Amino acid sequence: MFEAPVALTWNRRANGRKAAVEIVGDIHEYTKLYGPKEPVDVPYLNARQLFDFNEHFIEWGSPMRDRAMAVMIGFLLAVVVVVPFLAALALLCDTVQGKDNDFLLNTVAVALFGFALFAAAVYWYNYLRATMLTALCARYRFNRTTRKVYVLRPRKFGGNVVLDWDCVQAHPYWRAPGGLKLKPGYQHDPQLREARANASGGFMMTRGLLLYWPPLDADDPKRKGEELLWVGQWQSGISDWEYIRRFMEEGMHAVPKPEASHWRRKGRSSMMQHYWEDEMDPEIRQAELLGEPDPRRAKISLIGRLLPLPFLFLNSLGQWLCYWPTFPKAWNSDCGHKRRESGIGPEEPLRWVSTRK
Repeated sequence: MFEAPVALTWNRRANGRKAAVEIVGDIHEYTKLYGPKEPVDVPYLNARQLFDFNEHFIEWGSPMRDRAMAVMIGFLLAVVVVVPFLAALALLCDTVQGKDNDFLLNTVAVALFGFALFAAAVYWYNYLRATMLTALCARYRFNRTTRKVYVLRPRKFGGNVVLDWDCVQAHPYWRAPGGLKLKPGYQHDPQLREARANASGGFMMTRGLLLYWPPLDADDPKRKGEELLWVGQWQSGISDWEYIRRFMEEGMHAVPKPEASHWRRKGRSSMMQHYWEDEMDPEIRQAELLGEPDPRRAKISLIGRLLPLPFLFLNSLGQWLCYWPTFPKAWNSDCGHKRRESGIGPEEPLRWVSTRK
């Protein structure tokens, strides 16, 4: 999902590229960024993060959320647009057939349809396009053999790109500004800067790991070469960066081996797969962390088990309205060994001789 890139795109149009990076990315002269050689924490995984893991690369994705809410809002917007359209169309047909209709009624119907269409377009641009009729998520291959980061994402959010690992700067404490009304240059106000740094991330707790590549020329108004990548699941940033950094700098032996609960599914998931992997399994893992010796006996309330069920179909529908992106063969990002494009869990082999093109 692409909530943060949508916010960045919108802010670029409103305030310019540099200010958008400062406001949305929280990247400016007062922000501490970490390079590939700077450790910040112990490497570990606390959520479903990994698509692939081997001696050459690890593959992560952009943050994901349940799509049920977006699908429901999409249906609502469709109704809001279609009903006035049908009313206006019926009145127009009556007028064409010579029936006597009230001019004011016709005008109100057409105006209502126009307003509904405008409102739906605005909401689509600012929210739904991050969730529907786009890629399921961005995909990132951190390849330590080539020292490159291979990025798959829709063109409207920056497009596919290959980045140099050695140029990356990490912001593992990134948070969405939430309800803060920030303007260009806000970072020079100590109170606003502190408020931005301590933002909760909004009601959806949007915070995590942001990776940044600075522009090739800081004075370039188009800021060519500048890239911002939101990596991993929300509410997980510091340990994610250290896991990626340690793997890239030291190898697969330097990071904990992924467990069953650390894998993300490639491609779309069925309703029951989503129910287990994204709804039930996190609850069981939480109970295990709290000391329950047998996670199968985790005390999850009946409401907690039943509440997601009515929304499973909507989430699956939302996934089917998206596509699963695949890496270009010309990149050779897999170091000569094709990887699967569906399923979940470890994939063999873990080691092979790299072939470069």
